[in-house]
Amino acid sequence: MIIVDGHFGFLFGETDMIKDILVYLDGSKEDDVRLSYAVPIAERHDAMLTGLLCIEVPDVISAGDGVFSVGKVAAELQAQADEHGDNAEKELKEKFAKLEVRNELRRIDTVGSQMGAAISDEARVADVFVATRPYGHYSEQPELLEKILFSSGRACLFVPPAVPAKEPFTDIVVGWRNSRETARAVADAIPFLQKANKVTLAMVHEGDSTEELRIEPGADMARHLDRHGVNVELRNITGWDNPGEALLNEIERTDANMFVIGGYGHSRFREWVLGGVTRDVLTKAEVPVLIAH
Repeated sequence: MIIVDGHFGFLFGETDMIKDILVYLDGSKEDDVRLSYAVPIAERHDAMLTGLLCIEVPDVISAGDGVFSVGKVAAELQAQADEHGDNAEKELKEKFAKLEVRNELRRIDTVGSQMGAAISDEARVADVFVATRPYGHYSEQPELLEKILFSSGRACLFVPPAVPAKEPFTDIVVGWRNSRETARAVADAIPFLQKANKVTLAMVHEGDSTEELRIEPGADMARHLDRHGVNVELRNITGWDNPGEALLNEIERTDANMFVIGGYGHSRFREWVLGGVTRDVLTKAEVPVLIAH
């Protein structure tokens, strides 16, 4: 709100809502990759960067009540976890001290079964959570990252493994479908979309019903983004049997460096199992994927 000549009014225009970024760290070589994305985002959006060092401790240690011995093997496993955490924390503190953005480093030591809930608690007070994509690589952590996506209530930026950031997010593809999850993802992505040079709103059609009705799918969302100052182009994609492959092809065709999609759960037994298109993208995409549920 602004005051002009004693009168109250509102200033409309671009409002950057990314002010807190949380990045997952585990003391592995992927930390540098994740930071290569998170640090420029913090710089470009004048945001606070929080590094969350997550150290998994042995389950048997957490079961002990301090009265009985947990055994030599368990003690050795705990000592190894402590040493790994201490070494990683020392190295990360040195890296963070050299950053030119506002930052802090936090550490979580907990058993694997509680790690997802602990990270989700931290992510709820951030605008974006940054981690490596959950599928399709040697260090994948599907259940952990699915838990955070579905429990934190925040947007997750899943970056490709072993591929450091090269440039800002100048060209973005949005995989649009008229659903709550995708609407949420687009809303969370607006600060990124506003700063992009080009945004492609892509819809994959598996039938001809909308064409027969002479409806232009996605036009309303394109107009909505345009009103937010987004340079958007609507693209309706046909002729593909696999929507996930169609969207991956669109990313490659447009030379995009970010993809936005909604997260969908498709299991009655485990609500955080991702299905179909979402899983395809999070397995194969070689660009960061911003996803929300």
